[in-house]
Amino acid sequence: MLNNEHFYFKLLRKYVILFGNMFNNLILVRTQATDTDIEVQRIKVPLTYAPKDKYVTRLTQDPDLLKPVGSILPRMSFEIQNFAYDPARKQLSTLRAVKGDTTTAMSAQYMGVPYDIHFELNIYAKTIDDANQILEQILPYFTPDYTYTITPVPELAYLKDIPIVLNSVNQNITYEGDWNSVRYVSYTLLFTVKGYFFGPIETPKIIRKSIANIFNDPSLVTGYTIRINTNQGNNGTFQISDTVYQGNNFTTATAFATVLKWNQSTHKLLVSGAQGNFTVNSTIKSVSTNASYIIESFDASPLKLVNITVEPSPNTAQPGEDFGYTETIIEFPDTLE
Repeated sequence: MLNNEHFYFKLLRKYVILFGNMFNNLILVRTQATDTDIEVQRIKVPLTYAPKDKYVTRLTQDPDLLKPVGSILPRMSFEIQNFAYDPARKQLSTLRAVKGDTTTAMSAQYMGVPYDIHFELNIYAKTIDDANQILEQILPYFTPDYTYTITPVPELAYLKDIPIVLNSVNQNITYEGDWNSVRYVSYTLLFTVKGYFFGPIETPKIIRKSIANIFNDPSLVTGYTIRINTNQGNNGTFQISDTVYQGNNFTTATAFATVLKWNQSTHKLLVSGAQGNFTVNSTIKSVSTNASYIIESFDASPLKLVNITVEPSPNTAQPGEDFGYTETIIEFPDTLE
């Protein structure tokens, strides 16, 4: 499906086992009717994965018609009711869990898709007191949720918290004959297991070197350095830190900036902090030296300012080992050819 290789992490089976194990060791203790301190029977309550309707039928319709319902109680059963996608727990789709395998390879998997898995747990008992005793061993742990931490995908060995929420508790008493003869008592507890389903494991290569270049692109942001090509044949010199402007005079200038560099032989001018818009075929003038040139064109090609390289140190570090990193920063000054 979807052009992926086969994968199967048995996640639904794990959630069923997780839920069942929560109630797999409940004990029912019966005492003498005249003395509640004297224990007469201790029963580990059996637990079965089965739907409620079929389990009730099994309790009430004994194949041999010989065994009364009370003699095979207490019992518990549970089953999955339905699934529902939970958008509230959706994480950023680009997040991945990663495990390093070698110095050049790793295993990675995108974060799971959140689903609410709804379970129904049923308690069947001979008497109301038996049913209440079982129920009382369950309710204190849900406020209203109880969280388990599991390893959903052993291949990556990361931990995931799985909250289990108790949504509701309903009682049902089935009578036999008159209203004083109780056939059996049942409780139905509805839970939500907030699980995740995960996609295939990928094996991308490890990034062992990161290189970042920072450019000044005068075509994108006003106020960065601007490289101006002026018309040769005019006279005058632009001084560093001098102010240049476009217009009849500085007070009415339509644009102005500060000189960073001036190449007299090539007539290339580098300015920064530009305010307003300099235009081609207009005159650019200096405030202090009265230099005056016509703007022929702009050099709008991006200019590399900084190169940053990051590498692990040592570069022979294995997955799981401690290592640092080295950072090399090279700055390139604004140049005029």
